[in-house]
Amino acid sequence: MEENTDHTLAPHPEDAALREELARLRASLTALLLQRDELLLIQCRRIEAAYLRRFGALELKVYESWCDCLRAKRKAKLIRARQNRREQADLTQIEAELDGELAVYREKLEERVQKIAGLGQKQGGPGLSVGGTRELRELYRQAVKALHPDLHPGEKECRVRTLEQAMRAYRAGDLDTLRAICDAVEPAKERAQTGLAALRTEVQRLRASLRELNNSIEKIKQEYPYNARVYLEDEASALARRQELNNQLRDLKMRTARYETAIARMLDDEEENGERI
Repeated sequence: MEENTDHTLAPHPEDAALREELARLRASLTALLLQRDELLLIQCRRIEAAYLRRFGALELKVYESWCDCLRAKRKAKLIRARQNRREQADLTQIEAELDGELAVYREKLEERVQKIAGLGQKQGGPGLSVGGTRELRELYRQAVKALHPDLHPGEKECRVRTLEQAMRAYRAGDLDTLRAICDAVEPAKERAQTGLAALRTEVQRLRASLRELNNSIEKIKQEYPYNARVYLEDEASALARRQELNNQLRDLKMRTARYETAIARMLDDEEENGERI
């Protein structure tokens, strides 16, 4: 009777199922990463630009009026504090103090001005055809699949930087750069999975990454600028938003006027008391 000399071990029945699950999870993760980046790099930028074109000037007036109101309120408080200490209100000193305290708000105001001013400038690269846009997305999918650390933990820092470069090219619609990146990058090598324990660990890791990514996408959709779509897609909502902003503007101007009236009264009282003395 011939002896069987084949000592090759048959794979564990769970091995094939785990590898199939890994392939499915990686495909799902790649799709979600692309969806998230499409939201952040493309859709949210377009929504914000459209929203600012429609409401930016009015929102800027509201924020500027809010800064004026805050300054007037603080100024009244500083004058009152000095008078309570029976000190003369030095307006030059108070204005300098306010400039320092409120500098961060003026910086934010300037940032908003610059953002709105930049809307007229062309964003990104040249306009792409339908075929070019399709190629751009496919190339970016390839770059994500080959380089993203969620899919390939422990990748070298240079590959992470290359992915960041790909993200910038995708955001700018730079098809030539993405082509060059995908030509230059070798696909990341499949991590060696030599045992069931390693396979199970990787499956759990990818499942956790999928949950986190789904939560991240939902969070993006619930926050500005994505949630501002309603003001661009529904005219009734747009009219309500404009009315809301106008109401805020009117209220802030009224409050500022009240603070300025109080300031004038305090200064008049101070001058009158000084003359009496």
